[in-house]
Amino acid sequence: MYYGWYVVMMAAAVYAVVMGTTFSAFGLFVVPVSEDLNLSRADMNTALILLNIGSALLAPVVGRMLDRISARLIMIASALLAGLSFTLLSFSTSLLLSGVVMALMLAAAVQGGCTLTMSMLLARWFTARRGRAMILAMMGASLGSIFIVPLIGWLIEHEGWRATLLIIGVFDMVFLLALALVVRERPRPGELETAAVSDDAEASKDLEGQSPASIKFLLSMPQFWTLGISCAIAMAMMQTIIITIVPLAVAAGLTTVQAAGLISITGVAALASKILLAVVADRFDRILMLAVLFALGTIVSILLVVGDTYLLLVACALMLGISSSAAAPIFYALLADRFGMSSFGTVRGLMSLLIAVASAVAIRLAGEAFDLMGNYDYVFYTFIGLGGLAVVLILSTWLTRTLAADDSRPVSSSV
Repeated sequence: MYYGWYVVMMAAAVYAVVMGTTFSAFGLFVVPVSEDLNLSRADMNTALILLNIGSALLAPVVGRMLDRISARLIMIASALLAGLSFTLLSFSTSLLLSGVVMALMLAAAVQGGCTLTMSMLLARWFTARRGRAMILAMMGASLGSIFIVPLIGWLIEHEGWRATLLIIGVFDMVFLLALALVVRERPRPGELETAAVSDDAEASKDLEGQSPASIKFLLSMPQFWTLGISCAIAMAMMQTIIITIVPLAVAAGLTTVQAAGLISITGVAALASKILLAVVADRFDRILMLAVLFALGTIVSILLVVGDTYLLLVACALMLGISSSAAAPIFYALLADRFGMSSFGTVRGLMSLLIAVASAVAIRLAGEAFDLMGNYDYVFYTFIGLGGLAVVLILSTWLTRTLAADDSRPVSSSV
Protein backbone atom coordinates (compact mmCIF):
# COMPACT_ATOMS: atom_id res chain seq x y z
CA MET A 1 0.00 0.00 0.00
CA TYR A 2 1.21 3.50 -0.83
CA TYR A 3 2.76 4.96 2.33
CA GLY A 4 0.69 8.12 1.99
CA TRP A 5 -2.38 6.17 3.11
CA TYR A 6 -0.59 5.31 6.35
CA VAL A 7 -0.06 9.04 6.78
CA VAL A 8 -3.83 9.52 6.29
CA MET A 9 -4.55 6.99 9.05
CA MET A 10 -2.02 8.66 11.36
CA ALA A 11 -3.51 12.09 10.64
CA ALA A 12 -7.04 10.83 11.30
CA ALA A 13 -5.88 9.41 14.63
CA VAL A 14 -4.22 12.73 15.53
CA TYR A 15 -7.37 14.70 14.66
CA ALA A 16 -9.44 12.31 16.77
CA VAL A 17 -7.15 12.50 19.81
CA VAL A 18 -6.06 16.16 19.76
CA MET A 19 -9.35 17.72 18.67
CA GLY A 20 -11.31 15.25 20.79
CA THR A 21 -9.37 16.11 23.96
CA THR A 22 -9.44 19.89 23.41
CA PHE A 23 -12.25 21.57 21.47
CA SER A 24 -14.72 18.66 21.44
CA ALA A 25 -14.33 17.81 25.13
CA PHE A 26 -14.26 21.38 26.43
CA GLY A 27 -17.96 21.40 27.35
CA LEU A 28 -17.48 18.45 29.69
CA PHE A 29 -15.25 20.53 31.97
CA VAL A 30 -17.51 23.60 32.19
CA VAL A 31 -19.70 22.48 35.11
CA PRO A 32 -17.13 20.70 37.34
CA VAL A 33 -14.43 23.34 36.89
CA SER A 34 -16.78 26.29 37.39
CA GLU A 35 -18.25 24.71 40.54
CA ASP A 36 -14.86 23.76 41.97
CA LEU A 37 -13.19 27.11 41.31
CA ASN A 38 -16.32 29.22 41.80
CA LEU A 39 -16.24 30.60 38.25
CA SER A 40 -19.07 31.97 36.16
CA ARG A 41 -19.99 30.40 32.85
CA ALA A 42 -18.67 33.54 31.15
CA ASP A 43 -15.28 32.92 32.79
CA MET A 44 -15.28 29.34 31.56
CA ASN A 45 -16.26 30.33 28.02
CA THR A 46 -13.39 32.82 28.03
CA ALA A 47 -11.01 29.86 28.18
CA LEU A 48 -12.29 28.55 24.85
CA ILE A 49 -12.14 32.06 23.37
CA LEU A 50 -8.49 32.32 24.45
CA LEU A 51 -7.71 28.96 22.87
CA ASN A 52 -9.34 30.07 19.60
CA ILE A 53 -7.60 33.46 19.58
CA GLY A 54 -4.25 31.93 20.45
CA SER A 55 -4.60 29.31 17.72
CA ALA A 56 -5.44 31.98 15.15
CA LEU A 57 -2.56 34.28 16.09
CA LEU A 58 -0.01 31.47 16.27
CA ALA A 59 -1.09 29.80 13.03
CA PRO A 60 1.04 32.05 10.75
CA VAL A 61 4.07 31.53 13.01
CA VAL A 62 3.73 27.74 13.14
CA GLY A 63 2.96 27.61 9.41
CA ARG A 64 6.12 29.56 8.59
CA MET A 65 8.16 27.24 10.79
CA LEU A 66 6.77 24.22 8.93
CA ASP A 67 8.09 25.67 5.67
CA ARG A 68 11.57 26.06 7.15
CA ILE A 69 12.30 23.27 9.65
CA SER A 70 11.48 19.60 10.14
CA ALA A 71 7.84 18.74 10.79
CA ARG A 72 9.08 15.97 13.09
CA LEU A 73 10.80 18.51 15.35
CA ILE A 74 7.63 20.60 15.48
CA MET A 75 5.55 17.52 16.38
CA ILE A 76 7.98 16.58 19.16
CA ALA A 77 7.93 20.12 20.58
CA SER A 78 4.12 20.18 20.32
CA ALA A 79 3.84 16.83 22.12
CA LEU A 80 5.91 18.14 25.02
CA LEU A 81 3.89 21.37 25.05
CA ALA A 82 0.61 19.44 25.13
CA GLY A 83 1.77 17.32 28.05
CA LEU A 84 3.03 20.36 29.97
CA SER A 85 -0.13 22.38 29.20
CA PHE A 86 -2.57 19.79 30.53
CA THR A 87 -0.36 19.14 33.54
CA LEU A 88 -0.28 22.84 34.45
CA LEU A 89 -4.03 23.14 33.95
CA SER A 90 -4.65 20.13 36.18
CA PHE A 91 -2.80 21.76 39.11
CA SER A 92 -3.56 25.43 38.44
CA THR A 93 -5.68 27.57 40.74
CA SER A 94 -4.71 30.81 38.97
CA LEU A 95 -6.94 32.20 36.22
CA LEU A 96 -3.99 34.15 34.80
CA LEU A 97 -1.79 31.07 34.55
CA SER A 98 -4.60 29.01 33.03
CA GLY A 99 -5.31 31.77 30.50
CA VAL A 100 -1.67 31.96 29.43
CA VAL A 101 -1.49 28.18 29.08
CA MET A 102 -4.66 28.08 26.94
CA ALA A 103 -3.78 31.04 24.72
CA LEU A 104 -0.10 30.25 24.15
CA MET A 105 1.10 26.79 25.09
CA LEU A 106 -1.95 24.66 24.33
CA ALA A 107 -2.82 26.70 21.23
CA ALA A 108 0.70 26.17 19.87
CA ALA A 109 0.50 22.45 20.67
CA VAL A 110 -2.80 22.07 18.79
CA GLN A 111 -1.47 23.87 15.72
CA GLY A 112 1.95 22.23 15.68
CA GLY A 113 0.82 18.77 16.70
CA CYS A 114 -2.40 18.56 14.75
CA THR A 115 -4.11 21.02 12.43
CA LEU A 116 -1.26 22.69 10.53
CA THR A 117 1.29 19.88 10.64
CA MET A 118 -1.15 17.16 9.58
CA SER A 119 -2.43 19.16 6.60
CA MET A 120 1.20 19.85 5.61
CA LEU A 121 2.12 16.15 5.70
CA LEU A 122 -0.99 15.17 3.75
CA ALA A 123 -0.29 17.79 1.08
CA ARG A 124 3.29 16.56 0.76
CA TRP A 125 2.31 12.93 0.29
CA PHE A 126 -0.59 13.45 -2.10
CA THR A 127 -0.98 15.28 -5.38
CA ALA A 128 -3.46 13.34 -7.51
CA ARG A 129 -5.63 12.30 -4.55
CA ARG A 130 -4.97 15.25 -2.28
CA GLY A 131 -8.64 16.12 -1.74
CA ARG A 132 -9.58 12.55 -0.84
CA ALA A 133 -6.67 12.24 1.58
CA MET A 134 -7.54 15.43 3.47
CA ILE A 135 -11.23 14.58 3.71
CA LEU A 136 -10.56 11.07 5.04
CA ALA A 137 -8.07 12.40 7.58
CA MET A 138 -10.46 15.08 8.86
CA MET A 139 -13.09 12.42 9.50
CA GLY A 140 -10.93 11.67 12.53
CA ALA A 141 -12.28 14.80 14.23
CA SER A 142 -15.81 13.39 13.95
CA LEU A 143 -14.67 10.03 15.29
CA GLY A 144 -13.01 11.81 18.21
CA SER A 145 -16.37 13.30 19.18
CA ILE A 146 -17.94 9.86 19.01
CA PHE A 147 -15.32 7.84 20.94
CA ILE A 148 -12.90 10.16 22.79
CA VAL A 149 -15.43 12.55 24.34
CA PRO A 150 -17.54 9.86 26.09
CA LEU A 151 -14.35 8.34 27.51
CA ILE A 152 -13.31 11.70 28.93
CA GLY A 153 -16.77 12.12 30.43
CA TRP A 154 -16.38 8.74 32.18
CA LEU A 155 -12.96 9.76 33.51
CA ILE A 156 -14.28 13.05 34.90
CA GLU A 157 -17.11 11.25 36.65
CA HIS A 158 -14.86 8.61 38.23
CA GLU A 159 -11.51 10.37 38.66
CA GLY A 160 -12.38 14.08 38.80
CA TRP A 161 -11.53 16.82 36.34
CA ARG A 162 -7.98 17.48 37.61
CA ALA A 163 -6.90 13.84 37.32
CA THR A 164 -8.57 13.64 33.92
CA LEU A 165 -6.58 16.61 32.63
CA LEU A 166 -3.37 14.98 33.85
CA ILE A 167 -4.27 11.70 32.13
CA ILE A 168 -5.09 13.55 28.90
CA GLY A 169 -1.75 15.38 29.03
CA VAL A 170 0.28 12.19 29.46
CA PHE A 171 -1.69 10.35 26.78
CA ASP A 172 -1.51 13.17 24.20
CA MET A 173 2.22 13.63 24.79
CA VAL A 174 3.08 9.93 24.45
CA PHE A 175 0.78 9.52 21.44
CA LEU A 176 2.22 12.48 19.51
CA LEU A 177 5.81 11.57 20.39
CA ALA A 178 5.29 8.02 19.14
CA LEU A 179 3.88 9.22 15.81
CA ALA A 180 6.59 11.87 15.42
CA LEU A 181 9.25 9.18 15.69
CA VAL A 182 7.75 6.85 13.08
CA VAL A 183 6.13 9.11 10.47
CA ARG A 184 7.99 9.83 7.25
CA GLU A 185 7.82 13.55 6.49
CA ARG A 186 7.87 13.45 2.69
CA PRO A 187 7.99 10.94 -0.19
CA ARG A 188 11.23 10.04 -1.89
CA PRO A 189 11.83 11.23 -5.48
CA GLY A 190 9.37 9.53 -7.81
CA GLU A 191 7.34 8.03 -4.96
CA LEU A 192 4.18 10.18 -5.37
CA GLU A 193 1.05 8.57 -6.81
CA THR A 194 1.14 8.03 -10.55
CA ALA A 195 -2.50 8.90 -11.33
CA ALA A 196 -3.22 11.84 -13.61
CA VAL A 197 -3.13 15.19 -11.86
CA SER A 198 -4.57 18.60 -12.63
CA ASP A 199 -2.44 21.43 -13.99
CA ASP A 200 -2.53 23.19 -10.62
CA ALA A 201 -1.46 20.04 -8.77
CA GLU A 202 1.32 19.44 -11.30
CA ALA A 203 2.58 22.97 -10.73
CA SER A 204 2.59 22.44 -6.97
CA LYS A 205 4.75 19.33 -7.50
CA ASP A 206 7.27 21.41 -9.43
CA LEU A 207 7.69 23.72 -6.44
CA GLU A 208 8.75 20.95 -4.05
CA GLY A 209 12.10 21.73 -2.44
CA GLN A 210 12.12 25.44 -3.23
CA SER A 211 12.59 28.04 -0.53
CA PRO A 212 9.29 29.42 0.80
CA ALA A 213 8.05 32.65 -0.73
CA SER A 214 8.15 35.74 1.44
CA ILE A 215 4.98 36.79 3.21
CA LYS A 216 5.07 40.10 1.35
CA PHE A 217 5.19 38.29 -1.98
CA LEU A 218 2.32 35.98 -1.05
CA LEU A 219 0.17 38.90 0.10
CA SER A 220 0.77 40.62 -3.24
CA MET A 221 -0.76 37.71 -5.17
CA PRO A 222 -4.39 38.30 -6.27
CA GLN A 223 -5.28 34.64 -5.74
CA PHE A 224 -4.29 34.86 -2.06
CA TRP A 225 -7.08 37.38 -1.56
CA THR A 226 -9.69 35.80 -3.85
CA LEU A 227 -9.22 32.48 -2.05
CA GLY A 228 -8.77 33.95 1.43
CA ILE A 229 -11.65 36.44 1.42
CA SER A 230 -14.11 34.06 -0.22
CA CYS A 231 -13.38 31.23 2.20
CA ALA A 232 -13.27 33.56 5.23
CA ILE A 233 -16.73 34.89 4.33
CA ALA A 234 -18.19 31.44 3.73
CA MET A 235 -16.69 29.87 6.86
CA ALA A 236 -17.77 32.82 9.01
CA MET A 237 -21.33 32.55 7.69
CA MET A 238 -21.52 28.81 8.34
CA GLN A 239 -20.12 29.04 11.87
CA THR A 240 -22.47 31.88 12.76
CA ILE A 241 -25.55 30.07 11.45
CA ILE A 242 -24.58 26.86 13.28
CA ILE A 243 -24.40 28.84 16.51
CA THR A 244 -27.70 30.65 15.93
CA ILE A 245 -29.83 27.81 14.58
CA VAL A 246 -30.65 26.35 18.03
CA PRO A 247 -31.84 29.62 19.65
CA LEU A 248 -33.66 30.40 16.40
CA ALA A 249 -35.46 27.05 16.59
CA VAL A 250 -36.40 27.55 20.25
CA ALA A 251 -37.73 31.03 19.46
CA ALA A 252 -39.83 29.47 16.67
CA GLY A 253 -41.55 27.22 19.22
CA LEU A 254 -39.55 24.01 18.86
CA THR A 255 -38.77 21.97 21.94
CA THR A 256 -35.25 21.86 23.32
CA VAL A 257 -34.94 18.24 22.18
CA GLN A 258 -35.97 19.16 18.62
CA ALA A 259 -33.57 22.11 18.59
CA ALA A 260 -30.67 19.97 19.85
CA GLY A 261 -31.58 17.38 17.25
CA LEU A 262 -30.76 19.91 14.54
CA ILE A 263 -27.10 19.84 15.65
CA SER A 264 -27.14 16.03 15.50
CA ILE A 265 -28.55 16.23 11.98
CA THR A 266 -25.73 18.62 11.05
CA GLY A 267 -23.17 16.15 12.40
CA VAL A 268 -24.64 13.18 10.54
CA ALA A 269 -24.76 15.19 7.30
CA ALA A 270 -21.16 16.28 7.83
CA LEU A 271 -19.91 12.72 8.26
CA ALA A 272 -21.95 11.42 5.31
CA SER A 273 -20.73 14.22 3.04
CA LYS A 274 -17.09 13.48 3.91
CA ILE A 275 -17.56 9.82 3.00
CA LEU A 276 -19.12 10.78 -0.34
CA LEU A 277 -16.54 13.46 -1.11
CA ALA A 278 -13.71 11.06 -0.35
CA VAL A 279 -14.83 9.21 -3.49
CA VAL A 280 -15.41 12.18 -5.82
CA ALA A 281 -13.28 15.01 -4.41
CA ASP A 282 -10.43 14.59 -6.90
CA ARG A 283 -12.65 14.08 -9.95
CA PHE A 284 -13.95 17.64 -10.15
CA ASP A 285 -12.38 21.08 -10.19
CA ARG A 286 -11.81 22.24 -6.61
CA ILE A 287 -12.74 25.85 -7.36
CA LEU A 288 -16.08 24.75 -8.80
CA MET A 289 -16.77 22.48 -5.81
CA LEU A 290 -16.06 25.31 -3.37
CA ALA A 291 -18.35 27.62 -5.36
CA VAL A 292 -21.16 25.06 -5.06
CA LEU A 293 -20.57 24.64 -1.32
CA PHE A 294 -20.48 28.42 -0.76
CA ALA A 295 -23.71 28.74 -2.76
CA LEU A 296 -25.25 26.02 -0.58
CA GLY A 297 -24.40 28.08 2.51
CA THR A 298 -26.03 31.10 0.89
CA ILE A 299 -29.19 29.11 0.18
CA VAL A 300 -29.41 28.34 3.91
CA SER A 301 -29.57 32.08 4.65
CA ILE A 302 -32.30 32.50 2.02
CA LEU A 303 -34.37 29.69 3.56
CA LEU A 304 -33.98 31.15 7.06
CA VAL A 305 -35.36 34.45 5.79
CA VAL A 306 -38.33 32.64 4.21
CA GLY A 307 -39.45 30.84 7.39
CA ASP A 308 -38.61 28.85 10.51
CA THR A 309 -40.74 25.69 10.37
CA TYR A 310 -39.25 22.46 11.67
CA LEU A 311 -38.92 20.85 8.24
CA LEU A 312 -37.25 23.96 6.85
CA LEU A 313 -34.79 24.04 9.75
CA VAL A 314 -34.01 20.35 9.21
CA ALA A 315 -33.23 21.10 5.56
CA CYS A 316 -30.98 23.97 6.66
CA ALA A 317 -29.19 21.70 9.16
CA LEU A 318 -28.54 19.13 6.44
CA MET A 319 -27.12 21.72 4.05
CA LEU A 320 -25.03 23.28 6.81
CA GLY A 321 -23.50 19.92 7.67
CA ILE A 322 -22.59 19.26 4.05
CA SER A 323 -21.19 22.71 3.26
CA SER A 324 -19.30 23.32 6.51
CA SER A 325 -17.58 19.92 6.69
CA ALA A 326 -16.64 19.61 3.02
CA ALA A 327 -15.38 23.14 2.39
CA ALA A 328 -12.34 23.04 4.71
CA PRO A 329 -10.48 19.97 3.33
CA ILE A 330 -11.17 20.97 -0.27
CA PHE A 331 -9.93 24.49 0.47
CA TYR A 332 -6.70 23.20 2.02
CA ALA A 333 -6.10 20.91 -0.96
CA LEU A 334 -6.63 23.87 -3.30
CA LEU A 335 -4.11 25.94 -1.33
CA ALA A 336 -1.50 23.21 -1.83
CA ASP A 337 -2.33 23.05 -5.55
CA ARG A 338 -2.13 26.80 -6.03
CA PHE A 339 0.81 27.80 -3.82
CA GLY A 340 2.92 24.64 -3.84
CA MET A 341 4.40 22.72 -0.95
CA SER A 342 7.32 25.09 -0.41
CA SER A 343 4.98 27.83 0.85
CA PHE A 344 1.97 25.78 1.97
CA GLY A 345 2.62 26.11 5.71
CA THR A 346 2.91 29.89 5.50
CA VAL A 347 -0.21 30.27 3.36
CA ARG A 348 -2.19 27.83 5.50
CA GLY A 349 -1.27 29.75 8.66
CA LEU A 350 -2.16 33.14 7.17
CA MET A 351 -5.48 31.80 5.91
CA SER A 352 -6.29 30.39 9.37
CA LEU A 353 -5.80 33.83 10.88
CA LEU A 354 -7.98 35.46 8.20
CA ILE A 355 -10.79 32.93 8.71
CA ALA A 356 -10.63 33.23 12.51
CA VAL A 357 -10.89 37.03 12.40
CA ALA A 358 -13.83 36.93 9.98
CA SER A 359 -15.63 34.32 12.09
CA ALA A 360 -15.13 36.29 15.31
CA VAL A 361 -16.48 39.46 13.69
CA ALA A 362 -19.49 37.68 12.16
CA ILE A 363 -20.44 35.89 15.38
CA ARG A 364 -20.12 39.07 17.42
CA LEU A 365 -22.10 41.23 14.97
CA ALA A 366 -24.84 38.60 14.74
CA GLY A 367 -25.28 38.75 18.51
CA GLU A 368 -25.30 42.55 18.45
CA ALA A 369 -27.88 42.58 15.65
CA PHE A 370 -30.17 40.24 17.58
CA ASP A 371 -29.88 42.34 20.75
CA LEU A 372 -30.76 45.46 18.75
CA MET A 373 -33.46 44.11 16.43
CA GLY A 374 -34.81 41.12 18.35
CA ASN A 375 -34.27 38.73 15.41
CA TYR A 376 -31.64 37.52 12.93
CA ASP A 377 -33.36 38.71 9.73
CA TYR A 378 -30.85 41.46 8.99
CA VAL A 379 -28.01 39.02 9.62
CA PHE A 380 -29.39 36.57 7.07
CA TYR A 381 -30.03 39.32 4.51
CA THR A 382 -26.41 40.40 4.93
CA PHE A 383 -25.23 36.80 4.57
CA ILE A 384 -27.15 36.43 1.30
CA GLY A 385 -25.17 39.32 -0.19
CA LEU A 386 -21.87 38.18 1.30
CA GLY A 387 -22.47 34.61 0.15
CA GLY A 388 -22.95 35.81 -3.41
CA LEU A 389 -19.70 37.77 -3.12
CA ALA A 390 -17.89 34.65 -1.86
CA VAL A 391 -19.07 32.64 -4.88
CA VAL A 392 -17.95 35.36 -7.32
CA LEU A 393 -14.54 35.68 -5.63
CA ILE A 394 -13.80 31.96 -5.59
CA LEU A 395 -14.79 31.64 -9.25
CA SER A 396 -12.53 34.60 -10.11
CA THR A 397 -9.59 32.49 -8.90
CA TRP A 398 -9.75 30.79 -12.29
CA LEU A 399 -8.43 34.06 -13.74
CA THR A 400 -5.41 34.19 -11.41
CA ARG A 401 -2.10 32.44 -11.94
CA THR A 402 -0.80 29.53 -9.89
CA LEU A 403 2.50 30.14 -8.10
CA ALA A 404 5.06 28.66 -10.50
CA ALA A 405 8.57 27.35 -10.10
CA ASP A 406 10.06 30.10 -12.26
CA ASP A 407 8.39 32.99 -10.39
CA SER A 408 10.80 35.75 -9.49
CA ARG A 409 10.33 36.22 -5.78
CA PRO A 410 12.23 36.71 -2.52
CA VAL A 411 13.40 33.42 -0.99
CA SER A 412 14.20 32.08 2.46
CA SER A 413 16.11 35.11 3.63
CA SER A 414 12.85 37.09 3.55
CA VAL A 415 10.32 37.24 6.37
